[in-house]
Amino acid sequence: ARTVIRHPVKATGNILGHKLEVIYGHFTRRRHNPPKIPKHPMQDLDQNMNELLTYSDLKLRWQWTTKFNAKKMNIARHWKPQPNTFPANRPTCSFIWHRQMPHRTPMPEVPSGRDLPKVDLSEAFAVFKSSVMHQHKVTVGDLVQCEKLHRREAGEKVVFGTVLLVGSKNFTIIGKPTIPYAKIKATIEQQTLAREMLTFKYRSKGRQSRFLRRRQYVTMLRIDEIVLDPEADPVDPPPPKPVRLLDLWANRWLDPAETAPIEMVDGPNGPVPKVADIYDGSEHQPGSYHRRGLASCYRFWPDPQHTHWRL
Repeated sequence: ARTVIRHPVKATGNILGHKLEVIYGHFTRRRHNPPKIPKHPMQDLDQNMNELLTYSDLKLRWQWTTKFNAKKMNIARHWKPQPNTFPANRPTCSFIWHRQMPHRTPMPEVPSGRDLPKVDLSEAFAVFKSSVMHQHKVTVGDLVQCEKLHRREAGEKVVFGTVLLVGSKNFTIIGKPTIPYAKIKATIEQQTLAREMLTFKYRSKGRQSRFLRRRQYVTMLRIDEIVLDPEADPVDPPPPKPVRLLDLWANRWLDPAETAPIEMVDGPNGPVPKVADIYDGSEHQPGSYHRRGLASCYRFWPDPQHTHWRL
């Protein structure tokens, strides 16, 4: 006989727990039953409790102190409760002074006005994301290898906005999921290739072999500054629109000699290209400006402002 039950959880007036479908019967595996008179260190005085075997036997005997229910059942199906993902929780963070730990109440997002000048970032570290998969724990002056940042050259300044954690010996800021007022400023040291990755595949019966050498494009970053600015606007400004479609779709920026003959007309906020009447330069797919380095800072999942569509 099958029936649907809920895993019992003690809660006044509520039925909580996971939803289970169980089968009643005697074919389920037997459980361990403890002895009626379990061994106790105060009763068995002749036993040496300092011995490892005696202590392990004591734990086994006291593992189950009561008999199980006479009804035997087997779990046939198990439904886990659906997480509450809609509406999504508001992104926030927690600022924790180490002198106030352990804390038992929710901590504020930013320190109070009188404690804000005491935040010292000279010896702070941060955990940020340079791509969808990669996280880096850095301090000021560190050299970081990350995935290639497209359309960037050595010496350019870049900003990363997906900061998961900032900490020092006096405080810790935990992002839930990210810290909205924290950013990492870095300088591109080099656009280069990583070391060779060798791949060799061999099939003995077919007498087939394959040898590959591959080098991954990477970007070397030098961390310049860890920025905490609670008063700044956490929303990034819109990216600047390119002058023409070739700027957006090409693999490189156009030279000045190529952008000079572009016909410009007067617009409400200054000169604009004439082709803006046909196409205003909006993204043809989510994250296209972000991938090409047109955004003010790089943001990746789980940042609430991330724009890329592929995880």
